[in-house]
Amino acid sequence: MGRTRLITSVTARVLEGQAVAIHGPRGMGRSTFLAAVTAGVPHAISVRLQRRGVPGHGVSVVAAAFPQATLDELPDRMRSLLLDPRTLPATDPAERLGYALTELLTAQAATAPFVLVLDDAQHLDAVSLAALRAAASRSLGPGAFGALVAIGPAEVDPTTGHPRTVTARELSLLHVELQPFAAADTVELLAADDVPTDTALWAHRESGGNPGLAREIAAAVDGLPPEEAARQLGSLARTRVHELTEPVRATLQRVAAMHQPTTATLQRIGGETAVASVRAARALGLVVTEDEYLRLTPEALGDVLLESVDSDELVALHRELAEHADSEGLTRYHLALAGDTGTTPADLAAAATGCAARGEHDLAAQLYLLAADAGTPERDEWLTLCLENAVIGKETRVLHRATRAAADLTEPSLSVRAKLALVELGDSAPDEILVAALYESREDPTLQARVLLQRARLLAGSNDLRSAMDSAGRAVELARRAGRTDIEVDALTVGAAVGRTLGDPDARRLMEEAAALAGDPRPGQVHTSARYIAARFSLHDDDLRRARAAFVDMLADVGPDAGYDTVHVLRSLVEVVARQGRGREALELAGRATRAATHFDTPVATTWFIEEIAESVGGTFERTRVVSSRGVELARRERDQRYLRRHLAHLGLALLHLDDLEGAVGVYRELRRLDADSGIRDLTSVRWHTDAVTALVLGGEIDEAEGLLAEVRAGLEDGLGAPGVAAAADRAAAEIAAARGDLDTARTLATRSIAAAEEHRLPIELARSLVTLAHIERRARRGGRSREAAARAREVLRPLHAVPWAEWVNARFPEGAALHTLEVEEPEGAADPLGDLTLTEQQVAGLVAEGASNREIAQRLHLSVKTVEGSLTRIYRKIGVRSRTQLATLVLGHGPR
Repeated sequence: MGRTRLITSVTARVLEGQAVAIHGPRGMGRSTFLAAVTAGVPHAISVRLQRRGVPGHGVSVVAAAFPQATLDELPDRMRSLLLDPRTLPATDPAERLGYALTELLTAQAATAPFVLVLDDAQHLDAVSLAALRAAASRSLGPGAFGALVAIGPAEVDPTTGHPRTVTARELSLLHVELQPFAAADTVELLAADDVPTDTALWAHRESGGNPGLAREIAAAVDGLPPEEAARQLGSLARTRVHELTEPVRATLQRVAAMHQPTTATLQRIGGETAVASVRAARALGLVVTEDEYLRLTPEALGDVLLESVDSDELVALHRELAEHADSEGLTRYHLALAGDTGTTPADLAAAATGCAARGEHDLAAQLYLLAADAGTPERDEWLTLCLENAVIGKETRVLHRATRAAADLTEPSLSVRAKLALVELGDSAPDEILVAALYESREDPTLQARVLLQRARLLAGSNDLRSAMDSAGRAVELARRAGRTDIEVDALTVGAAVGRTLGDPDARRLMEEAAALAGDPRPGQVHTSARYIAARFSLHDDDLRRARAAFVDMLADVGPDAGYDTVHVLRSLVEVVARQGRGREALELAGRATRAATHFDTPVATTWFIEEIAESVGGTFERTRVVSSRGVELARRERDQRYLRRHLAHLGLALLHLDDLEGAVGVYRELRRLDADSGIRDLTSVRWHTDAVTALVLGGEIDEAEGLLAEVRAGLEDGLGAPGVAAAADRAAAEIAAARGDLDTARTLATRSIAAAEEHRLPIELARSLVTLAHIERRARRGGRSREAAARAREVLRPLHAVPWAEWVNARFPEGAALHTLEVEEPEGAADPLGDLTLTEQQVAGLVAEGASNREIAQRLHLSVKTVEGSLTRIYRKIGVRSRTQLATLVLGHGPR
């Protein structure tokens, strides 16, 4: 799970005779990965080393795994050298052993090309390593000998306390580092063990994506109440700490005491010893790097590491960290924890204010809490600021304390501000909190405006869009009365975004008004600002150059520590490049967004959405299906209508292009109901409508498809679309016309769609419309024009690395192939009794005529057997036959299909 593309790539390389080394920390699945690759090669010789032995021991273990018949072909002296290290000569043992190993490999390759699989190669002794290097450098012929090696954490050197150097890394191989799992992969892995999604997501976070550790954590805490689960996690952390050497323990204690620790800071304090310790801890799966920061896995490891540190040592530790801190905020933070009498609460609050202004909300929350702990008259104000910053910065370490303290606030303005922050946390009863806040703020128009603004955002998220518009409008009026332009801008922005979704013609005016009034967005709140939403409007309008430029500028401004800002700006960039068809760039940006989301504890619904966007253009449709299915399941359980729509749209897209028509139609019908219930008319932000038309046409539901397309056309006439939507609508109309047998109209519509997509530089839409034209020309018996359109679609996609789309085109129109699905040229107007069949139905009919069974048809067309059966039922109904024999006779009598 989670490594399909890498397994495929590595398998292909070793089958070509290349050598690949797999690295990864403990628990990352090196052995499992080796097993998966080994299962895909025809001849593999697998060896697992247990420990480092005498010189030549490694080669003797490898040689013993070869067939006895191969060993018998070697001269007795060579065979003895290979199997018994004691027979190695004192002079040049590695060279002699290397020649003997070369002979063994040559003898085996003469039988058949093979792959040598070597697990735990870190245990290779120096002589065996040199012999393997020498043998691998000698050519045995192209593809005769491939190698796959897994290299894990090395043994600890008792003199230094650090792992020994893994000399196996010196092998001249392609070195591949196994990366942590994405959240969807961890959920899928643990679901096989019947672990609930919530527990799986928590285990993913605590493990840093390490699958072995995630399973260990889930097994320890599954089904336990929170307090008992915390104890079990602490117990698990203690077992992991117990095996640490003193240098590694000391370095990790610094990590535990630091706020956002980095290797650079640790190196300033502890030099190369600290760097080596971090490397050792990473190899043991105790620490991960998120962006530039280090995080202990599980986080309970930090508490366990500091348990054994007495108060004097802890004071000294924080003083040391203060001396090496790289900002005033961090210096104040560590001095306060060291009990420095010269650091006053006012100093801490001032430092917190500076951090918040720079977007460092997590550190600001920590500093405000330390200032509040002094119990000065400013305590309540600082507690409120702590809570507000902790919510923005997702600083979970102080949220619980700040939340409990906020319950005691009595001053109305502070109480209302605290309640608004609590709503951001996704409290189980947000309506009750907001009603109470609205009552408390009744004498203060500024606070009332803030409460109504928050309510508008909450209602927009639940798709109660009309109520959201009303609340945003009232917030605008109150903000104007109070002279609070900042709140007015935010409320206008919410109103514009909601209005666009509803199809309100005033949405653009509201957005322009907000943009005209807006100043620079506040750090941590860029993703809700007028500047951000205006860029989202450009994205929805298919003005991709403007959108991309705006989001790139925003990303440079928000910096690496901006929490949700970083995640959402990256998410928007993923959407832009996905619409531009840039698959590789989409995956790279999605990876950055996922790492940032993990660091800032962003809800997984957002993470999965980003991943499925990237997968749908740069990965695979199967992977898109897996991730979006998980997203749909989670959104339904959390009653998150906004993300339910988003995940359903990508699930429908994946199912449609995996030829699961029944599943796709079901998804699109649910989306249609959701939008109707919420009054959503926008066609641009969640683009499912024309794909739904296509699914209905392919499924034979032509009347329903025409009804939905009529709604799309009406929306376009009302100005609710974008160039890409209009092009897709023409393509969908072409598919309906083709299904009705009006191929001339279909050709005209498809050609118009192609021209629009080309004009607006929308390559995915262009390729899809070219494929539609290729299908139409095929139906019209114009094989040459069909092949020309398909070839052009491939050329459009070729430089973009839009892998799933390129594979989809090639599956339907294989490059250079002359298949039964490519018709011969025939004069226009010739009778075609099979003309009412969809492409899939034509393919099924052609394979029936060849005598293929339903299962064989399913395998050849990459469909389910159930889909094939449904297609046959529709074929029989459309052309009036009752058996496979009648269908085959009709197909064969009408010429090749």
